[in-house]
Amino acid sequence: MMDNNANSMSSVHNTNTASSNMHEPSQPHDAEFKGVSPANPPNQGMSGGYPAYPGYPAYPYPQDTAPREIQIVAPPTQFRRFGNAAALGLITFGICTVQESMMQAGISVGYGHGQRTMTGQSIAVAGIAQFAAGLWQIANGDTFEGAAFTSFGAAWIAKGIADVPGLGVLDYQDNETPEVVRKQKGIVAVAWSIWVLILLAGNVKSHIANIVLFLTLNLQLDFSCAGVWTGNETITKLGGWFGFFCGLSAMYNAATILLNEENFWFNLP
Repeated sequence: MMDNNANSMSSVHNTNTASSNMHEPSQPHDAEFKGVSPANPPNQGMSGGYPAYPGYPAYPYPQDTAPREIQIVAPPTQFRRFGNAAALGLITFGICTVQESMMQAGISVGYGHGQRTMTGQSIAVAGIAQFAAGLWQIANGDTFEGAAFTSFGAAWIAKGIADVPGLGVLDYQDNETPEVVRKQKGIVAVAWSIWVLILLAGNVKSHIANIVLFLTLNLQLDFSCAGVWTGNETITKLGGWFGFFCGLSAMYNAATILLNEENFWFNLP
């Protein structure tokens, strides 16, 4: 009887001990939160009050305060909505070059006549339209054509503005002697001849139509420069003929872009 009571009391004691052990924290848990209180939160010196889990930084996470460089990267060309603006730049340049060169060469009209009829087209067609085509080509990633179209578009705009009466440009030239005006035009032609020579060098590995375009353009400017500088009308007219074929070459290059097997019978060579 006494043995049975002792056994029951022992079982009750073991049950209470087990029950009390269920509510007692384990040793690692006690070690982790030992000394933690509202006045002494865990990891206060490192993270601001929350314990860190193994392998993770304590919350709130440390912020990178180093200055960062902001880079603006253009989207790839396949995600842009710009079409090929080279056709616009070539056709506007070609149309106005053919017209001006015919007047310079004395075709249909006398030499040196009809130049002011080109004022409006110089500003709007070969100027603004070609300049805009150059900007579009730059946006498309074509630096070469962008530089060529924008530079020549700006030159045509300047040429057209110079022919507008009342702006002072023509009045200024009227006050100069013909020899000074001729040499001033020669200086301008020399600078553009050098620029076109650079463009020609950048096309030596291109197809033949592009080479012909920049070769005839370079010859036009060279002969025009020599003719204006020396006052030789024959040399200046010869430069006009080179410009005429240059304009036709530019129009052909535009046609090779616009006419293909999708809208024409064949691709132009």
